[in-house]
Amino acid sequence: MKNILPALAWLLLCLMNFSCEGFLDEKPQKSILVPESALEYQAILDNYTRVNISAPLPFIYSDDFWTTEANLLRLSPWHQQAYRWSMNPYSTGEIPEDYFNVYRKIFTANVVLDKLAENPRWSKKDLDDLRGKALFWRAHGYFELAVLFLDHPKSASSEGRRIPARLSSALNAPVGTLNSQQAFDLILKDLEAALPLLEPTTQYPTQPSVFAGYGLLSRIHLYLGNYDQAMEYGLKVLEGNFKLMNYSSLNMNLAFPIQNFNAEIILFTTMASISVVAANNTAFIEPKLANSYEAADLRRRLFFSNSAGFLSFKGNYTGRSEVFTGVALDEVLLNLAEAKVRTGSISQGMGYLNQLLRNRIQNFKDLELSDPTLALASVLDHRRKSLVFRGLRWMDLKRFAANDSKVMVLERMSGGEKVTFETRPEHMQVSIPSNEIN
Repeated sequence: MKNILPALAWLLLCLMNFSCEGFLDEKPQKSILVPESALEYQAILDNYTRVNISAPLPFIYSDDFWTTEANLLRLSPWHQQAYRWSMNPYSTGEIPEDYFNVYRKIFTANVVLDKLAENPRWSKKDLDDLRGKALFWRAHGYFELAVLFLDHPKSASSEGRRIPARLSSALNAPVGTLNSQQAFDLILKDLEAALPLLEPTTQYPTQPSVFAGYGLLSRIHLYLGNYDQAMEYGLKVLEGNFKLMNYSSLNMNLAFPIQNFNAEIILFTTMASISVVAANNTAFIEPKLANSYEAADLRRRLFFSNSAGFLSFKGNYTGRSEVFTGVALDEVLLNLAEAKVRTGSISQGMGYLNQLLRNRIQNFKDLELSDPTLALASVLDHRRKSLVFRGLRWMDLKRFAANDSKVMVLERMSGGEKVTFETRPEHMQVSIPSNEIN
């Protein structure tokens, strides 16, 4: 049984991965090759096309884009339902890509952690590195699930939503469930355990470093409204070798002006490919949002271009059409600015905001705001302008509703009718696919 379960887990990983090329073409073998070396398990965690991807639903649910009716009809049924803000967008029996991909990430991490539980005779460096990265990715996956499928902890009730919880890759392991508080207890426990094991630098930004851990913790604590902790981990990120790009030095005429793996990137992840949802000729920017940028604001020229008479987005930190969902220095500075202002250190908060804006706006003069309401409004305004098309807007809308009781009304046209959605805490939990519940 000890050998069968890892073999079955590895077989399932191959089937889920779709990367075991030729699997169905080969004749069945008498035995299944099970990974045994630290290098093989490292390769499992480094499969960035399967691990470094984020769910598309937060992007579809956000007010970052709109599309035409003709484009909408080209999308799959669950994309269309999500675009209309249905919190139960799936057909009966459907396991959609976003749900599948996030649990595959968690399964991949559990495969490695289960192997490490066998105490293999590997070097301490390999053991620590694998454990740190596996814990990081498991926490990353559960955070995505919590933002989508669970109540925010501050608005959760005792009868709140729950998500399936798997802490082992063994096929016969019991499957429990987690409510919102339990999920975040696990997420924070995994990340805090990962921090002392992660390296300060990695070969590629697709691999989690200790600074990626700090950045993700800053994001999570901001979501939870734990502003002191958001500051604590944000400040640790600034100790790393990350630098802001000066947008004035970039070629605005390129189709995608921002280079992949640029100096701001702390962790590289992208939104899972979902047909044409985020394509330049499908996902358009509301003119009201585009017009909110000042004339001297380089972000407008860098981010938006005219496509078929509409404004489309070209400012991806991927160098391509894929939506960047990773952790970058600009987000961390905005986390710090917001957390400082919210905790009364307004001057310091504006300092972090000014540091960012000097590299975003031509002939910028530092903002000098002392009123806490005006300062917070300015920080959140520039957060909106800087982090558009990052997959973070739904998270922000959800935390504003829970932490600040700030309810917004989102609007879109669909089928010739206006569809509205109020960002009330009780409205912002996606239903678990029915097939999973059954």
